[in-house]
Amino acid sequence: MWKIRDVEIANRIIMAPMAGITNIAYRKLIKEFGAGLVVSEMVSDKAICYGNQKTIKC
Repeated sequence: MWKIRDVEIANRIIMAPMAGITNIAYRKLIKEFGAGLVVSEMVSDKAICYGNQKTIKC
């Protein structure tokens, strides 16, 4: 068992955030194939600060 602070991870296989590439179905598939940790897409902090509706909608 691996840990990143309080987060326990089953193994060292981690899917990195990939903007515009992954969606929930892809992340579920990667998890089923054994990834210890999957994360959502990268989010632009500038888009959030400027109220970009496409970013906020996600």
